[in-house]
Amino acid sequence: MSPALPPAVILAGGASQRMGTDKAMLEIDGETLLARAHRQIALQASPVLVSRHGADMRAPPGAIVVRDIGTDHEGPLAGILAALDHLTRNDSPATHMISVAVDTPFFPADLVARLTEARPAENEIVLAQSEGRVHPVFALWPLALHDDLTRWFATGSNRRLMDFVKAHPHRTVDFSTVATPEGAVDPFFNINTPQDLDTARQIAKLTGNA
Repeated sequence: MSPALPPAVILAGGASQRMGTDKAMLEIDGETLLARAHRQIALQASPVLVSRHGADMRAPPGAIVVRDIGTDHEGPLAGILAALDHLTRNDSPATHMISVAVDTPFFPADLVARLTEARPAENEIVLAQSEGRVHPVFALWPLALHDDLTRWFATGSNRRLMDFVKAHPHRTVDFSTVATPEGAVDPFFNINTPQDLDTARQIAKLTGNA
């Protein structure tokens, strides 16, 4: 891999059915989840893309907005493909791209360093894992998979992220939980419901990560 910072995409195109609103615009301590994700990943990657689906294509200053591939909510693979497509068309010198989810406000500050130090092959996906669970939306994606993922979308209805991963060389990197006064917190805790949002706000106070 190149020693330069890799590009990244914030996956922010989900339907948010359980939340009932656009999760990217929810707030923790007055900051939207989208702005928070951008602030965190911009310290680790460059450039930063934001994949969106709907008509609202706003993004934090400095971010590049790309529209999810497909006409409906196609899942995270649609955002990953949109970002790979943008980077490929613009002749990015990078070999890999980082993906992060907008609804996971405490992802590790060393996410990129840990995934890239695995020194993956040019066609190898590297995924984050914690407490025995793989988090495929937090991964290092080879730009070389652009054409293969394009064909995957064009020739079938399978939009399951792990199915695509399992069809290609991949490995995982394990991340530890974060200690708080009230117990360990998974750094990949994600927000799906109003109750999750309340929990995230409590975690932010406990960890000083508001």
